This record gives sequence, C-alpha cells and structure tokens, in this order.
Amino acid sequence: MKRSLFRSVFGGLIAAMLCIVTLTGCEYRPMAPGLPGTPPPSSSTASAQAPEQVTSSAPASVETKVIRVIDGDTVAVLPVAGLLEATGIPEHTVRLLGIDAPEMNYHKDAVPECDAEAATDHLGGILPQGMPVTIEFDPDSDRTDRYGRSLAYVTTPANNDAARQQVTDGYAMPWFPKGEPQPQRIPEYRTAAEKAVAKHAGAHSQCSSIGRG
Repeated sequence: MKRSLFRSVFGGLIAAMLCIVTLTGCEYRPMAPGLPGTPPPSSSTASAQAPEQVTSSAPASVETKVIRVIDGDTVAVLPVAGLLEATGIPEHTVRLLGIDAPEMNYHKDAVPECDAEAATDHLGGILPQGMPVTIEFDPDSDRTDRYGRSLAYVTTPANNDAARQQVTDGYAMPWFPKGEPQPQRIPEYRTAAEKAVAKHAGAHSQCSSIGRG
C-alpha cells in the first residue's frame, strides 16, 4: 500500500514539472564566460576591428607675414610652428620657386652681380616688411631645399605672385635646377620673361644676363 502511494505521489510531481516547462517555454541556455548572466557576444561585436588609419598631409599653403627681403628671389617670413620652422634666427627663409635673380654674394669674396641691389630693392617694394602673405607650395616640386628653406610661391593679399612680378618687371628670370621636376608656373613665367626682354624692362636694359635664367 505504501509503495503504491509513493509511486502515485512521485508520478504526480514529474507530471507537474513537465507541465510547468511546457507552459513557460523554458530551455537551457549556456552562459558566456564573464559576468554571470552575460549573453554570448554576436559575431559583429566579438571580432576585433583594426583602428582606422588617419593619414595627414602637409597643407598646400601657409599664411604668414614678411619680416625682410634678403635678395631678389629670397624673403624671410615669420615662422609658423610645425609648418614653417625657424632657420637660424627667429625667421623662416623662403626661396621663390621657379625664378632666379642676380646674386648679392653676401657670403662670397665677390661683388654683387649686375643689378642685384636693384632686384633686391624691387622685391622689397612688392613684399614690404609686415605684409601678410600666403606661402604656396607646388605639388610637383620639393617643399624645401638642402638649407631648410621653403621652395614656394609667395602671394600678396592682392593675389599678386611676387616671383611673376619680379620676372615681369625685368629683375629675375624663370629657372629651376636641372634634373628636378618643372614647377607648374614656369610656362607663365617664361611668357612674362619674353615680354620683359622685348621691352628691355628692369635689369634687361643694362645686364647681359639675369641670374641663371
């Protein structure tokens, strides 16, 4: 009698548990490693993603101000941190790209070349001390030379290219080193030079040659 009663009670408990599972829809879900109850990560979040590559390039132009003119194709400007570093004393030197003017021969045992002083003074009139200017780099040319000077175009607030003006007025000639890529503005400088020579403008009136142009 007791054995029959025990079987009846045990069978009832089993039936009740099966009913509860059926009604609640319970199922076994294994937990992911980590905090208790944390569901397993999805495939999109579980995989590690490489950080995005951030590429930086130097700007095509830099705003600054003129400190002084050095000679007919070189000017000193205010340094700009990270862009135009000081070359020696607190100033940055820019060599006008695409032209050559008569040499002043500051550090040589020689007199200035024909009309070098006039070419220097003329550039000083185009780029007076304190003038805001834009230093523009040529995408086809080196940005600096072996002396740390920038090789660039210098443009005034009136959008006047100082190098082209030097050529137009007869105080410089188009030029770039042999073996180097041709600066993009060389063709327009050559056109300006042809007109200056024809008019005997500037130094062309008394000099057999101007710089290395």
